[in-house]
Amino acid sequence: MHVPSTRNPHRPALLHLVAVIFSSAVLLLLAGAPGLEAQDAAELQPFPEGRSVMEADFDGTTLDLWVYKPSNYVGDGFILLLHGASRAAEDYRDNARGFARKYGRLVVVPYFDSERFPSRRYQFGGAFREDGSLADPEERTFAYIPKLVEHIREREGPDDLPYILLGYSAGAQFVERMAAFLDLDAERLVAMSPGSAMFPTRDMDYGLGFGGLPEEYSNDERLRRYLALPLTIAIGTHDVEEGQLPRGDAFRQGVHRYSRNLRWFNTAMDLAHEREWEFNWRLVLAHGAGHPPPEMFDHPQMGNALFGHRLEP
Repeated sequence: MHVPSTRNPHRPALLHLVAVIFSSAVLLLLAGAPGLEAQDAAELQPFPEGRSVMEADFDGTTLDLWVYKPSNYVGDGFILLLHGASRAAEDYRDNARGFARKYGRLVVVPYFDSERFPSRRYQFGGAFREDGSLADPEERTFAYIPKLVEHIREREGPDDLPYILLGYSAGAQFVERMAAFLDLDAERLVAMSPGSAMFPTRDMDYGLGFGGLPEEYSNDERLRRYLALPLTIAIGTHDVEEGQLPRGDAFRQGVHRYSRNLRWFNTAMDLAHEREWEFNWRLVLAHGAGHPPPEMFDHPQMGNALFGHRLEP
């Protein structure tokens, strides 16, 4: 006996039509979301656990991001770590894994290569062009920091995710000089082991001080704001080698990194006291540490440098 089939012969076509309509609706929703394009949806996924490296595009300039997300990360915030003159972003990321796990923080190290970002554009932030003229704000390498922060927050959420900006050696010089130009919403700025410092004075030219900068970046109000920043200077007591130490006028600041950082902090503290200005800097000394990053990153004072005097977890 033949039993008529109850299968709808048009069912595959109908399913295909439904799938097409659903996919189109999703694309329309993505395209209509504020600031979100369909092709960018994958870029907004959170960083994977463990070590990773990925690209991020900022108005046509691509930066590699070397990332470490510890397994105990629960969204407390991230550390944006700026590497030294070696440009060894991967090594800095790997050296940071210990304190990332200890404090449950995401660590992101952007790679600023020497070809596109020579010392004028990295250590000195691209504040001046090659011809000596002042660069426009969008030209300066400093402008990448708010973009990087926004990119990380878009991936990890929320849009006010706390962060610490930590610069090491050449990266620390970038951080301290950037403070003369930009106001950030970082929990703390940490200048760790810089070879030269941005003294709060107009008696030294830009790079070592505020001299030669336009009035808006060098007046007393800017100096006052500079001293009010939540800035930590962290230096090892054995950081006295002179192999890669900036020379020339920098010797006015001291004979080695340890002496220069002490003089930088004390000069700033004295000026704030004399002018009765707010002073939010902190000095952290890592006893016995030299210049290699692991000696600072693995030091017992690392938590103090990042977060202040807090109980260890």
